[in-house]
Amino acid sequence: MKRILFPAVLAALSFVSVSQPADAFGRARPDGSFLSASLPGTPHDESGVRDTVVGDITHNTLSVTEGDTELSITATQLPGVVTTMSTDNMLYRKARNELLKNYGAKRTVWTGCRHAGHSCKKLKYKTDDGRRGMARLYMHDDTLVVANGVWDDDKKAVRKFLGSVH
Repeated sequence: MKRILFPAVLAALSFVSVSQPADAFGRARPDGSFLSASLPGTPHDESGVRDTVVGDITHNTLSVTEGDTELSITATQLPGVVTTMSTDNMLYRKARNELLKNYGAKRTVWTGCRHAGHSCKKLKYKTDDGRRGMARLYMHDDTLVVANGVWDDDKKAVRKFLGSVH
């Protein structure tokens, strides 16, 4: 049964992100997320549900673009069967590959980390158009959270954003 469901799980994970608004203090927590982050300005809110053979997958994303910097935090609620039939590392790799594909990027660093009291994966990458990116991926229960930043000239805002995740 695992071999039959796994392709469906991978297909289910490959869809567009979603989101929700920040509070008055700049802390943003997408629906369903166990983490929040500080975002400058008013974040764009995108949400969606994808019906798959293994159950609904819900994505919620909050994002901000300032100058050449893009910041986002996405929470994805996965059906229990996905997390039962897959390992965290499999889910991290799938999310990493989707992020790299979305930005037309190549990874430069992929390593384990610990941040905000959670185990995580740290990704650094370079896009085809010369920009750079950094992301942290966190898994807890049936929720995957991805905090991501992309910049052209100045990574200070991305570091500040990623450091604010808790």
